Amino acid sequence: MNGTKTIRTGRTAIGLRLALVVAVMLIFFFAFPRREPSYQGKPLSRWIRGLEYENMNPTEEQRTALRAMGEPAVRRLVEILGHRDSLLKRKFVAYSRTHPNIHNRFIARRQVIPEDVYHAEAATALGEIGPAARMAIPALVAATTNDYYIVRNRAKAALIKIREDSVAPLLQALDDPRSPNWTQAAQTAKYLGTNAQAAVPLLVKVLQDTNVAVRQMAVEALGGIASAPDLTVPALIECVEKETDPGVQRDAIDALCQFKNEKKRITPVLLSFMQNKNHNVWLGAAFGVEHLLSPDEKKTLYAPALLQSLNSPDETIRVNAAMFLKRIDPAATKAGVK
Repeated sequence: MNGTKTIRTGRTAIGLRLALVVAVMLIFFFAFPRREPSYQGKPLSRWIRGLEYENMNPTEEQRTALRAMGEPAVRRLVEILGHRDSLLKRKFVAYSRTHPNIHNRFIARRQVIPEDVYHAEAATALGEIGPAARMAIPALVAATTNDYYIVRNRAKAALIKIREDSVAPLLQALDDPRSPNWTQAAQTAKYLGTNAQAAVPLLVKVLQDTNVAVRQMAVEALGGIASAPDLTVPALIECVEKETDPGVQRDAIDALCQFKNEKKRITPVLLSFMQNKNHNVWLGAAFGVEHLLSPDEKKTLYAPALLQSLNSPDETIRVNAAMFLKRIDPAATKAGVK
């Protein structure tokens, strides 16, 4: 009996030691991630952060960094594009989608990052590197069948940039908003950025369409392309002022804010919509003004509009107005609160 106990105890001790070794290895793996390329002291993962968002295209600074990191960045991005989450993680992410508290605690704070986020970031970044990322073509072709539409369309846009394909087929698809491929073409155009400038006239034309979904997608695409301001900005201003759907109005405001060099034309429109009673439209206008104006301009133009909004019948508008005002002029906040 004693011998049996000794054997069992020995096996238990060995099992515990093995478990400890595995645990230490896992901790080491996650605490000290593999080395990745960097630019100006910032790693690749930091440069691509944010590129997963539906309404975000890379800045010139991000584009410069991605191209400067060259082939090591391409190899790492291809690895990211091919990564798949564990079954347990996928189940957790799926659970969070129907439980807002879990989503806000872990997903929104990026404590748990789903594979879709990484895939969208990688596809976008590869497109910005351009022809130098040709080795990524097979991985991007595979990504065009991804279940998540943002990843699919980001990958399609990336392939056009890397292969330097003509946008003529895209323009043909955009010519008819009743075509079954129109929405996909508009989303791809959005992610092509300035490469899809030729699509601007077609998208401006459908801002008058009777289908609200078509108008909304056209507005989003124009904001992503962010080109031809002489044509796009007046069309978006007219859309904001005449549109009856608050969701399209908000998206048109967000699109206008991509044209920072046009702030003299855009700011009066945004300030007028800070009197809007729909809090989503108001938030778009407020964020836009804050994004466009200098600190001094905020005090002279933005602060008075925020003070007026403190008396809004909508609680969301009042709370956000006080928060924005505190950020730019704490003294004004105290004076404005009754």
